[in-house]
Amino acid sequence: MRTEQRPIVLSAVRSLVANARSIRGRLPARDPVRQFYLGVEAAADELLRPELGMARQEGWLERETPLFRDGYTKTSALLAQVAASETPPPRIPVPEPDAPG
Repeated sequence: MRTEQRPIVLSAVRSLVANARSIRGRLPARDPVRQFYLGVEAAADELLRPELGMARQEGWLERETPLFRDGYTKTSALLAQVAASETPPPRIPVPEPDAPG
């Protein structure tokens, strides 16, 4: 991402985190889908604070729940596309978990 694009991307990522937290907050406390949104937040937080990713131990993601991993990997892929885009979007949609079944 170009230097002049960084503020736009960071603002969009902060909104992504806020939206994921809001969705997670509306779910019942024991709903396993909350883990998906925690994964979304974890991936976005790594873009906001790169030291988080550097501090993680090797294999940490495999120790997380499948829903967490899904949220993390979907968001990581989405953020990689955003970072590589010529024109960053002002808003990044929150990924959605796959439908059960």
